[in-house]
Amino acid sequence: MGRPAIPDGEKHMPGDLRRNPATGDGAATGDQAGPGGADGGTILILTLGYLMVAAMLVVVVTDVSAVYLARRSVASAADGAALAAAQRIDENAIYTATDAFQELPLADINATVEQYQRQSDPSGRTTLTSSLVDATTVEVEGSRLVDLPVVGYLGVGPVTVRAGAQAQSVVRQPAAP
Repeated sequence: MGRPAIPDGEKHMPGDLRRNPATGDGAATGDQAGPGGADGGTILILTLGYLMVAAMLVVVVTDVSAVYLARRSVASAADGAALAAAQRIDENAIYTATDAFQELPLADINATVEQYQRQSDPSGRTTLTSSLVDATTVEVEGSRLVDLPVVGYLGVGPVTVRAGAQAQSVVRQPAAP
């Protein structure tokens, strides 16, 4: 070390030496120790750690988004199919009835749900099943297999998402005159 140490309290330039009050030795100024010092390479390790955390967040967000969007799609298809089936009223029973209806008879709900499924998801990835809860309420359950876009390459299998919906046909009696 050919340069003299600069006492503390005086102005100095980066890289100049100054005296360490604890040891009395001349040390490099600034926040980093010289080559081979105590924190040599820690910035690299921290940077790599932060990059790994960021990459893991991207993986999680991508896969969770794929599952969320698929679930929304299945829920939307189930809602639409339930409404379509609840609006499919048995017209023959209506027009041939002799007394007033307390409930609207539903007809062909399975065929209506299958037709809705073909129209809403031509790829056939969404499966919809229907059933009658009671004479006026239709329940539709939907499911779909979702391949995870990033974690799928690591061998994690597809995830099944499910959603359900109910719709009801209600008879409103005419108001009294």
